[in-house]
Amino acid sequence: MNILRFYIGKTILATSLVTLITLAIIRVLFALIDESGDFDKGSYAFMDGLSYTLLLAPQYIYEFFPMAILIGSIAGLGILASHSELTVMRAAGKTTWQIISAALSYGLLLIAFSVFLGEFVAPKTTLMAENLRNRALHGEQFVDSNQGMWLKDGSHMVHLGEVLNESQLSDVTVYEFNLDNELTRIIHGRSAQLKGADWTLLNGDVIQLGAEQGLSSALKGLDASNVVSKEPFESQPWKTTISLDNLSALRVEPENMNIVNLYQYRQYLEGNGLETKNYDLAFWQKVFQPVSTAVMIILAASFIFGPMRSVSMGARVLVGVLTGMVYFFAVRSFGPVSLVAGLPAFFGALMPPLIFAVAAWYLLKRAG
Repeated sequence: MNILRFYIGKTILATSLVTLITLAIIRVLFALIDESGDFDKGSYAFMDGLSYTLLLAPQYIYEFFPMAILIGSIAGLGILASHSELTVMRAAGKTTWQIISAALSYGLLLIAFSVFLGEFVAPKTTLMAENLRNRALHGEQFVDSNQGMWLKDGSHMVHLGEVLNESQLSDVTVYEFNLDNELTRIIHGRSAQLKGADWTLLNGDVIQLGAEQGLSSALKGLDASNVVSKEPFESQPWKTTISLDNLSALRVEPENMNIVNLYQYRQYLEGNGLETKNYDLAFWQKVFQPVSTAVMIILAASFIFGPMRSVSMGARVLVGVLTGMVYFFAVRSFGPVSLVAGLPAFFGALMPPLIFAVAAWYLLKRAG
C-alpha cells in the first residue's frame, strides 16, 4: 500500500503544482496589466510594477490554493483513471476510501505548504510590495515602520498609529514646525474621523512649545524656549492634505495578515470599542483554509469515481476549473453576505467548505 500511496500522491502533487504555477502566472500577468495604468505616476515604472506583482505572487498562490488543488487532483486522478490504473487498484482489493486516503496523505504536504505560505511568506512579501509601490508613487512622503506610519503633510509631520478604514484613524499625532524648522506645537488625538471632506481629531491634547505659545503673566521672567503648556480637547478640526487614496494605500487588508496578527489586531479593535467583523471573517477563513484544501481533494475523487468516471480528460479539467471558480467566488461572496445578514463570521467562513464537503460525500455515496 505504501508504494501505491506514493504513486497516487506523487501524481497529485505534480499536477497540483503545475496548476498552482499556471494560475499564479496568469494572475501576475493580469495584475501587471492592471498596474500599467499607474506607470509614469511619480517614479512608478514597468520594473516597479513587475517587482510589485511578483512580490504579490505568494498571496495569489495562497488565495488560489483550494481551487488549484481541486483542478490538480481531478487532473491527477483523471490520468490514473484514463490509464485504467484506478480500475486495476480496485480490482486488486483497494477500496475507494483507501485510494482517497492515499491522496489525502500526500495532500497534507500541500496543506502544510499552504499554511507556511499564508502565515510566514505572503504577509511579508505583500507588505514589501505595497511599500515598494507607495514609495514609487508618492516618493518618501510615506514611511512605514513597526510603530506606525509617518507622513509629510505640507510643513507638518504626522504619525498614524493605525489606519482603521478610509474614514477612521487611531493614535494620530501632528508635529508643527516654524519657518526655522523648530518644533512649536504637538497635537495628539486618540482617533480621527472623516465627515464629508473634513477630518476631526477626537479626545486629545494640544501641547504648545516655547515662545510660540506666548507667555502668560504668571510665566513672565522664564526662558520662553523652556515653556510648555498642555490643553485637552474633545474634538478639534484637522486641516490636512492627506487624501483618501493615500490612506487606502497605507491600510493593510485583513486577508493579507497572518492568523496571529489578525487575532491580536482584533483584540485591539475590540478593546477600543471598534468594529471587528471583517477581521473575524478573515481570521476564520484562514483557520478553515486547510480544511478547504482537504475537501477539494475529496471532491476531486468524488468526481472521478462518480459522474466523471468515463468522460474525457478535457471535460474533467473543464469541470474542475468551473467548480474551482464557483468555490473561489463562493468564499469571496458568502462571507461578506453573511456579515451583512448579521450572521457570525465563523458561520460565513465555514459554510462554503461545508457545502462542498456535503456534495462530495453525496457523490461518493452514489458512486458506491
